[in-house]
Amino acid sequence: MKGEVEKVWKNETEDGRKYEVFQISGERYSLWEENYLDKIQEGQALEFDFRESGDFKNITKIYGEPDGSERNQEYDDKRVKRIIKMSCLRSASKVLTGSRIPYDSRADKTIEIAKRFEKYVDDEGFDEPED
Repeated sequence: MKGEVEKVWKNETEDGRKYEVFQISGERYSLWEENYLDKIQEGQALEFDFRESGDFKNITKIYGEPDGSERNQEYDDKRVKRIIKMSCLRSASKVLTGSRIPYDSRADKTIEIAKRFEKYVDDEGFDEPED
């Protein structure tokens, strides 16, 4: 089974054994393997096997590295990049609000300005405006 971890709950039995519950594709799965506890996070892609035990679905095997840190870092980097792009796009849109640029051309101009803002934010320098 493959899916993205939507939510994580940390739990403990009455006798003190720790486990986690993950929501993946709307379904809940329990994980009891200590090597993986506190290492899987929301947003992480996960490939795993499980077995049903009564009303519970218990994860029996996780494929890949237990810490998932490389995958999480890659996810975080992509997420930050998207946030920066959206912020630059929004700022560029505000700059052009009320402009007399024809509607059909305004989207292209907004993207052009957003790319310049993004380049500036990424410390890649700032080119002087062209005439």
